[in-house]
Amino acid sequence: MKKKIKMLLVILSLLCLYSCKNSEEKTKEREEKMLDDYVEMLKNEFNLTLDKWEYYVKEEHIVGGNLIKNPESYVLYKYDVPKYKSEFFYDRDLIHVESPPTKFVFRDGSILYYSLRYENLENVPFFNKTGKSNLLFEIIDKYGLRPYLWSQLIYDKSKGNDFEKIESILKKHGIEYDKKQDMRSSGKWACGIIPKEWDSETSKKSLTRKNITLTVIDEECGNEVAEGKVERMKIYGKKFEEYFSRPRKFEEIDWYEFMKYNDIHPIIVINLADSPEEKVKKIVKEIRPYYNHKDFTIIFSYYIDNGKGYTNKYLW
Repeated sequence: MKKKIKMLLVILSLLCLYSCKNSEEKTKEREEKMLDDYVEMLKNEFNLTLDKWEYYVKEEHIVGGNLIKNPESYVLYKYDVPKYKSEFFYDRDLIHVESPPTKFVFRDGSILYYSLRYENLENVPFFNKTGKSNLLFEIIDKYGLRPYLWSQLIYDKSKGNDFEKIESILKKHGIEYDKKQDMRSSGKWACGIIPKEWDSETSKKSLTRKNITLTVIDEECGNEVAEGKVERMKIYGKKFEEYFSRPRKFEEIDWYEFMKYNDIHPIIVINLADSPEEKVKKIVKEIRPYYNHKDFTIIFSYYIDNGKGYTNKYLW
């Protein structure tokens, strides 16, 4: 009897081992297929070659805001991601899809703005690829433009930038990295304005909610998008369409040229919370000589008591 039980346990263990191994192999196979699909979509839709050997995909469970587990997501990772020099910048966001990007249809993916409907985008070059163009923007932001901006451009003294000096000024004034503050970047394209303070009138066209690398400072465009209009967006969509009209290799893109061609003006937001306004003004004045305002803008967000509550203001 004991021998039969032992034999049964051995058989069950072997079956379990086989099943687990088989499951891992299937997962690996799905991950590899999804990486191929990312690559294929970018090649077919945007003339863009992604070196697949520099990336990998992992099947993961992404928990939604309602704490309900979503279906398996396929997260795109890069093997060699530059580590940012400054403690003010870090990554927490993920690029992920739940279905093959090549199968995305017109209404797939989140819209750029809540005020725009899918039918608004049908005749807008580049942006009318909705989920596919949004996914490209995420990849550009996380693995292209953001590493260039946060690891190279802000330190490039030949272009008038010296973030090491800026960081030393911030620390001199007691401004430290705060893990509670969201210093991630929004992976979407946006057009609009940099307001002097936050209010309901400017909220729909404000570019100050979070670090944004794919930013175009254009008030008219921001006004139109807030009203569900897209005429100005067509201009920028045409630029993107022209930029990707010839074959390009993602890893060889000159990101400074990309910025200038597409009127991209990144925004870096540093939150000073309840710092006195005079202190904020002093910091802004001290850092101004150490970066090129034509290439990007550093914004300081802070709050003042207006007697009826607190107002979120911005200085740059």
